[in-house]
Amino acid sequence: MKRLVRSGFGICVAAVAASAMSFQPLGFESMGMGGAGVASATGAMAPYYNPSLLAVKGHTTEITLSAGAGVSEYNLAENLDRLSNDDLTGTLDRIAQNAPLPGQNSDEDRANIQDAQSVLRTMAGQSSGLVLTPGAAFGVQIKQFAVGLYMTSDATASPVIDGNRLDLMVYDSANDLYYYYDPETDTYSLITQSEYENKSLEYALNSGKTYLALKGLSVAEVPLSYGHAFETAYGTFGVGGSLKYMYGITYNTKVSIDTNSGDVSDSFDNRDKRTSSFGADIGAYFAPNKVPNLRVGIVAKNINSPEFDTVTDEVYTLDPMARAGVYYAGLDHWLDVALDIDLTSNKTFLDGIESQYIGGGVNIHPTQFFSIRLGAMQNMADDTFGTVLTAGLGVGFKQLHIDLSGMVSTETGYYDGNEIPRYARVNLALVSRW
Repeated sequence: MKRLVRSGFGICVAAVAASAMSFQPLGFESMGMGGAGVASATGAMAPYYNPSLLAVKGHTTEITLSAGAGVSEYNLAENLDRLSNDDLTGTLDRIAQNAPLPGQNSDEDRANIQDAQSVLRTMAGQSSGLVLTPGAAFGVQIKQFAVGLYMTSDATASPVIDGNRLDLMVYDSANDLYYYYDPETDTYSLITQSEYENKSLEYALNSGKTYLALKGLSVAEVPLSYGHAFETAYGTFGVGGSLKYMYGITYNTKVSIDTNSGDVSDSFDNRDKRTSSFGADIGAYFAPNKVPNLRVGIVAKNINSPEFDTVTDEVYTLDPMARAGVYYAGLDHWLDVALDIDLTSNKTFLDGIESQYIGGGVNIHPTQFFSIRLGAMQNMADDTFGTVLTAGLGVGFKQLHIDLSGMVSTETGYYDGNEIPRYARVNLALVSRW
């Protein structure tokens, strides 16, 4: 697990293939409050969550620096480890080398190839994947303006299984013959080349029809943001926008399907393409006079659909995404409540899996020296993770605040032989306000 996070953060790859990118939690307060920030993230994180919040009166200057990492597991890591432990490629090679003589294969190879075949059948019938999500933020807000560097990432491994080619058929290269192999009896029977090419697992592996696809796009955004408020008879209305320079690192490659889950992140190395683009975000909020301390917000990100090239000439497009939020400050401003909901369902690299979250939480800060946050979020488009629980703790003075936040799902999976939450993130931030 530690190796995965370290490598993933070093790669900093992310995004989605030819589709929208998930609205990832980033920064500090939002992380502990179920990912909510569209109506609550004022200050240096406003350019990421909703640039109109720069118009909210608060601190004259805020500077934030944060870094974190996450992993999402969709029924893949345990299967990869089983295939790796079964030594799928090596076992098939030995079975092919022993053809056509019966009784030559070890009991271990016979058991392993049956287990591997069973795993591949299961994988062919379900959506699965492993996603690394490192992220970082550096933001500077001065009155109604802000600049910064906000990085979000998705490095995704997903299996491509040819479900029609899972039979145990091997090629005897020494004699230019093809055999069907029965692991129960450890015997071979002759078949045609056509049968081999149409049904063989070995052929699917060697011809690139069954493999582990690695795709990713790391996006570093450098926005120039501004927010402006208008006072009306009904309340305060704020609008804002960000113009962003976007630097992307894309990945699009394939590796062996029996790659150990602990080695997935290393497989991204030196397989990237770096391109740049420009993007635009717009946002708005409304604070009604009749309900003091209430604020509702809405944001649309990547409204111009920025594009990034890959090493295979495929284009990754960040489709527009929209999110709405509500925020309320109660109990004399020391209890904050926030809730966000994605208005768009965002596709991911994983076939059949989309992202559309609802989440929120509370922030309790009775003094400027201490704050604690609790929250939860749920993917309405997919229930793999169950409920994701969030928490955060901040301590320090206004001029220097240290904040630690984390997220963990109620559903668990397996990675490198160990049970882990299917979704987990951690973030450390330093915040200074003046």
